[in-house]
Amino acid sequence: MNPQYTDEALRAFYARYVQDVEGAHSAERQRLRRRSKHRNLALVERFVSPGRLLSIGSGDGLEIEVAKDRGWTVQGYDVDEASARAISARTGVPVLSGNLLALDFGGARFDCVFMDQVLEHLKDPAAYLRHVRTLVHDRGVVYIGVPNIGSLSSRLKTLLGRIGLKRKSRGKHYDAWHHLFYFTASGLRNVLERHFGFEVLLHEGAPEAPAGDGARPPLADRLRARFPVLESTQHVVVRPRSAEGARIARDRPSPNAPRKSEHRARPTTVERTR
Repeated sequence: MNPQYTDEALRAFYARYVQDVEGAHSAERQRLRRRSKHRNLALVERFVSPGRLLSIGSGDGLEIEVAKDRGWTVQGYDVDEASARAISARTGVPVLSGNLLALDFGGARFDCVFMDQVLEHLKDPAAYLRHVRTLVHDRGVVYIGVPNIGSLSSRLKTLLGRIGLKRKSRGKHYDAWHHLFYFTASGLRNVLERHFGFEVLLHEGAPEAPAGDGARPPLADRLRARFPVLESTQHVVVRPRSAEGARIARDRPSPNAPRKSEHRARPTTVERTR
C-alpha cells in the first residue's frame, strides 16, 4: 500500500488489535480458527517432527495453544507488549515483544518458524524474511499464510468496484486499514525462491478447515486448496536452500528495490475502503 501508515498509527492499532479483532470472534468462529490452526500445523508436520517452534504474530495465543497440544516446544513473539504479556500469562509460554529484528534469541534455532497472516501487516516484510532465515535451522521449515490478492474472488471484487457495481464496499477486500503488502500466488512463490533462498515444499489455497474433527474437506475445498487461484487465502511451507543457493538468492536485488529504469515510475496504489 502506498502511502503507508506511520509507525505511531500502527503501534496504536496493534495495541488494540487482539481485543477489537481477534477477541471479537464468536465461539463458533474460534472453533473454526482452532481447526484451521491444527490443519496448518499438520501441513508443517509433513516435513518436520514437532520440536522447537517460534510463533511470530502470536495474536490471541490460539496458535501457541494448538502447537503445545500437538507436542511442540513453543516460543512466541508479538509486536504489542501488553498482548505478549497476556498471552504468556495465559499459556505459560515465553512471548517476546518489541522489534523482532533486534531481539536476542540466544543463538537459538527453530524447527519451525510460524507466520500466519503476518507478512501483509509489515512495513518491511523483506527484512523479516531475511531474519527468519537465520532463526530456522537448515532442515527446519517456515510456515507462511497470507491473503491471495490474485484469487478469482479478489479479481472479481476489484472489477465490480471499477465498473461501479460494488459502490458501498468498494476495495473492502484489500483490508487497507491494516494490510500494507499484497501477494499473488505466483508472486509469493517467486519472491521466496528467487530473493530469499527458500525452497517451496508446499503451496496451497487455505480455505477454512472443515467442521468436525477428522472431517474430510468437501470437494470444493479440496479444489480450492489444490489450485490457490480459487481461494482468497494461501499458505506455503518453505525450507532454507543450501548455503550456495542462499548466497545466490542473497546477491539478487531486493524485490523492494526499484530498477534503474523505474526510478521515476509512479507508485502503485490500491483502493482504500470507503
